[in-house]
Order: sequence, then structure tokens, then C-alpha cells
Amino acid sequence: MTLAQDEGTKRWDNNAEQWHRLFGENDLNRRDLLDPMILQILGDVKGKRILDAGCGDGYLCRKLARLGASITGVELSKKMLSFAVEEQKRDPLSISYHNADCSSLPFLTAFTFDIVVTNNVIQDLADYQGAFAEFSRLLKPGGTYLHIANHPCFMTPVWGWVRDEKGQRLHRKVDYYFNRGPFLCPWGPRSGMEPTVYWHRTLGDIINELLSCGFRIKRVIEPEPPEAWRTEHHERMDGARIPDFLVLVCDKIADKDQ
Repeated sequence: MTLAQDEGTKRWDNNAEQWHRLFGENDLNRRDLLDPMILQILGDVKGKRILDAGCGDGYLCRKLARLGASITGVELSKKMLSFAVEEQKRDPLSISYHNADCSSLPFLTAFTFDIVVTNNVIQDLADYQGAFAEFSRLLKPGGTYLHIANHPCFMTPVWGWVRDEKGQRLHRKVDYYFNRGPFLCPWGPRSGMEPTVYWHRTLGDIINELLSCGFRIKRVIEPEPPEAWRTEHHERMDGARIPDFLVLVCDKIADKDQ
């Protein structure tokens, strides 16, 4: 099996219905952890032009559009995008959707977006360098790029919780950190989803590529679970031991060629 972008996209097409039903706006990580942080970082988005790159089923597009933003959603999985388009027909908002790869967006005009967001997307892309270059081209000078991804220091080609004989988590296993490239990432058995293709890069790879594309990193956030989870969703408190996500808040300060 060749783990190329086509294989990764095919697997997301196969998983789209389950993901739409179980995750997106229904996912606790998004609803309670990431979405409030996104809205706090972006502030008042009324009148802003936002690119949701890798928008999936469009749940974040809809959330931002209802706050007054003008949204462009781009998604490579046609099946995932079909859920976004279906919802847009049912409840029209200021959103335009496109089936495209984030690393090649020639139909979008340079310097037209105030904000670009990738919400757990970059790890699903073979060409992350091309995506960063496109975001730099599309953003206005001073525009914001918000990068949210699984934390590359704790999501490696060999990873997972080591458990005792009772099934209790002892510690997190991470290995082969410098083995860059794709591997199959399993989902929980209850999800009913097949493994997806995950492209691993080091933290240094991500940061240095952003810098080379003319971004300045303003904040680095490793989100901690809300305190309410200790009583309401104790099974999700793994994130209090190691961070599941890495968030980089970036400003566009120069064109890539400068």
C-alpha cells in the first residue's frame, strides 16, 4: 500500500459519515476545548474574510459565519464536503465551499483573507510546505494564521498509552520522532472508523517552515482540558497529563519571496 495523498483522501471519504455523526461539533475536544479557544483568539470576526482550510463537514465555517464572518471553506474529501454543502442548502450562510487541496488554491486571490484557520488538518496533508506557502500568499499583511494540530511531540509513528494489567494508563509511549512521513493512525474501536493516513513532522519542521513562509509566531498554546471534565468527563482527562494538541498563533509579516 502506498500512503500518498490519494490514499489519505480515500480513507476520509470512507470515514466521512461516521466522523460527521460522532465528531465535528459533537466532539468534546472541539466543543469544550478547541472551539472556545479559537473564538477567544480570533475575537470579533464580524466582517472578516476567513479561510477554513480543510473544513471537513463545515461545522466551524457555520459557527464563524453566524458570528458575522464571510467564510471560504476548502476540503479535499468530497464526501466530507457533501455534508457541508447539504447543510448550506438547508440553512444558507455567508459561506462558499470548494473541493480542493490546501496546497494548491489558484482559484483564490492573493492578499484577500484576514484569517486562515487549519483545525486539525495539516497532519492529513502530504504537502504541508505547499499549504503554508498558499496561506502566506492568500493572507493580507498582518493577517492571522491559526494552526491547530495533534501535538507532534506526542503523536509519533509509534505512540499510545502503556497500561497495567487492570487496563489503567501508566504512561504515554512515543518513539521514532525523527521518522518523518506517513503512517496509519488507528481510531478508537467504538468510532467505527478505519485508520487514517497521518503525516508526521517534527516540531522544528513545522516552526521553521512557517518562518520561511513569512509568518511570525505570536503565541504557542498547548491546551489543557477544562476543569469541568474532572467530574463530567473524567475519561477524557488524558490531556491533563500530556497535551493532545499544539496551537500556533501566527501573523503574516512578509511575502514568501521577500
